[in-house]
Amino acid sequence: MRKRPDLTIGVLSDTHLPYRLASLPPIIYNIFRDVDYILHAGDVDDITHLNLLEKIAPLYAVRGNVHLQDLSFGGKNLPLEVRLTLANHHIVVTHGHRPGLMGWLFKAPELIAAAKSGAGGRVVNEQIVNRLYARYAEADVVIFGHTHAPYAKRMGGTLFFNPGSVAPSQHQMTSVGLLHLWPQKVEVQIIPLDHLCHRINRLKRWVSSAQ
Repeated sequence: MRKRPDLTIGVLSDTHLPYRLASLPPIIYNIFRDVDYILHAGDVDDITHLNLLEKIAPLYAVRGNVHLQDLSFGGKNLPLEVRLTLANHHIVVTHGHRPGLMGWLFKAPELIAAAKSGAGGRVVNEQIVNRLYARYAEADVVIFGHTHAPYAKRMGGTLFFNPGSVAPSQHQMTSVGLLHLWPQKVEVQIIPLDHLCHRINRLKRWVSSAQ
């Protein structure tokens, strides 16, 4: 029988509350109902919209980037990074963007490279991971967001994990993640929200029609 993880952590990013999403999809509370911690990798905009998550488990969130179209600062009062030691693993949470003016200078080239490759967020994810590895090579797990594209890759001894975006964006599914920790092992899950919400809505319509 497989041993249960010592800790399970709910991971989400790019909720863009309340500018692009009025509230979290209710399915997230069900997915995270038994987690030990919740980590938010930036672009929450207004942290008070995550109050219900704090009732499930301790919540840690980091700052995202500035969005002129939303007139938002990505949660300007939040830290740029959070470092935790959980189940004997050193975990870093960061949004993944380049803070300040550098973020604006590099955002356009990243988007152009992604468009040319045809691989979209994967290319930008890999660019971010290469940069974060140089900074956090000592970490066991680095959680980031920013690209709205889910991603998981191990580089050296570090696992890089982007749970994807909760707020809808063009050509990207919405998703959250689960991080399972044992003292000697780490596993991640990417959980698509679009598919789950579609199944739930279909079930509601079926129940309603049967009444």
